Amino acid sequence: MDFELADWQRAASDAFADYLARDVAPIVGAHERERRLPPRELVRAMSGYGLLGGLLPEALGGQGLDHVTYGTLLAQLAGTWASLRSMISTSNLVLSIIAERGSAEQRERFLPALIRGDTLAFFGLTEPNVGSDASGVETRAERDPASGGWRLRGRKLYISNGVHADLGVVFARTGSGNDRAVSAFIVERGMAGFSAREVHAMGMHCCPLGELLFDDVLLPADNLIGAEGQAFAIAKHYLNLGRCFVAYVCAGVSEAAYKEACRYAGQRQQFGRPIGQFQLVQQMVADMMTRVESSRLLAARAADALDRKSADAQRWCSMAKRHNSDAVLRVCEDAMQVLGGAGYTSDFPLERHYRDVRHLAIAEGSNQIQALLLAQGELGLSALRG
Repeated sequence: MDFELADWQRAASDAFADYLARDVAPIVGAHERERRLPPRELVRAMSGYGLLGGLLPEALGGQGLDHVTYGTLLAQLAGTWASLRSMISTSNLVLSIIAERGSAEQRERFLPALIRGDTLAFFGLTEPNVGSDASGVETRAERDPASGGWRLRGRKLYISNGVHADLGVVFARTGSGNDRAVSAFIVERGMAGFSAREVHAMGMHCCPLGELLFDDVLLPADNLIGAEGQAFAIAKHYLNLGRCFVAYVCAGVSEAAYKEACRYAGQRQQFGRPIGQFQLVQQMVADMMTRVESSRLLAARAADALDRKSADAQRWCSMAKRHNSDAVLRVCEDAMQVLGGAGYTSDFPLERHYRDVRHLAIAEGSNQIQALLLAQGELGLSALRG
């Protein structure tokens, strides 16, 4: 199986790399120091490169990209500025849900601005007591007889884009009693009873996490996505896509850290010669090289399975996410070791890379949960049920 990029994919990748080096990389340091959001013009520029809506068919305003191409571009963005990547991929996830599961009216109302990057979106699933078990959502939506809409009550936590997004998809229980049916709703900034606060985190300083509060928020009936009680399947489907793209993100950051270590090893002099001549440094370089390449291949394998609609796509996405989010931490640690004290400082991007990817072993279903899913599929035995 050939995972080398086609000529047109390579051309798109090269053009995007030139743009990132010219217009994005020079401003990252200042924004990170001041914890400023990426400029909105950069968000809008991502649309032209296919990172906002590019996976959608042209009839819906997209570019018809395959998952391999999209993931390749996402990896490049992550290696340059992970915060901007998080902002973009979260918004892209939501616009994909609206495009593929929403009504014609919802697509007409929300899609164009999301694809252009004029508006941003959040994905509201995680709660204080709900992480990997999406079926345990406690936020509730109940019908409002007076308006014909819904009353939303609850709390979401650790939500990317949650503080500054213009709208989002929120998952809430709509069943009664023991009915654990979950529905998805579009919630817009400015709705009465909806508030958000920033949650300070170890990394992703330019795309802060948010805590979202829904205090009797009145939602129009038209803001329900798809059929009532059917959103758990939506969450599972898009979380699986997210795992594939997390794998690409980790591969992109791994490559960036590896290249930084190689540059430094060739320039830094100790005992009258480049430290890259020392055997223990060469061993770390070889370890990083292997993890970078294995991460690239696993991400491509997962994306290819999605493109082919393979029955084992979920398996490959879980495997790639688990492997790559572990591997990127090892690569960053080895790269920091090569740089020595310099790698621990903000003079070099390695400490930011490490902070920005640490959460990816937790996000989109923790790596421990991915291990259970993989073993369950292989053995036919569940560790989650007796």
